[in-house]
Amino acid sequence: MSDKKKLQIGVIGSAGSFDQGDADEKMLALAKRLGELLAQAGAVVVTGGKDGIMEAAAAGAKAAGGLNVGVIRGPQRFTSNPYVDIEVISGMVAEGMDELTLVLMCDALILVGGGAGSLQEVTLAYRNNKPIIALAASGGWAERLAGQYLDGRRRVLIQAASSAEEAVSLALASLN
Repeated sequence: MSDKKKLQIGVIGSAGSFDQGDADEKMLALAKRLGELLAQAGAVVVTGGKDGIMEAAAAGAKAAGGLNVGVIRGPQRFTSNPYVDIEVISGMVAEGMDELTLVLMCDALILVGGGAGSLQEVTLAYRNNKPIIALAASGGWAERLAGQYLDGRRRVLIQAASSAEEAVSLALASLN
């Protein structure tokens, strides 16, 4: 793979910093495993750089010797979790605008749990014809959207995965 560019796979989901829908231990373990598997496959792991699912996926990628990127809201550097290798500063100060940068730089996205920000990312990915894989047993929007289309246009089937291994396999297969 040395003569090819690396795939950039987003791991999105519950941040864990709000009252409802926090990332639980099961979600965090799934996200960490996703990060490990994606790094082992040679992909760059892209997250929102915060805590919860994003931090767990970055930690998994880092532990497996991989590279990960955090897309950071606002103009400040050095605000991401400690596992992020590269910060992409969106410059967006308004809540929710950094999701656009994250989604557009990814080749595919894997959803674990998820609240409103994750739903926004899924919607952006859907409208931009990006492959989306949802870990169905992780709760949140992943559970609700797995195996579904967002609307009658049926642009992108949100593929359902039952494990981190299956999610990574589906993501990589969707890009070949």
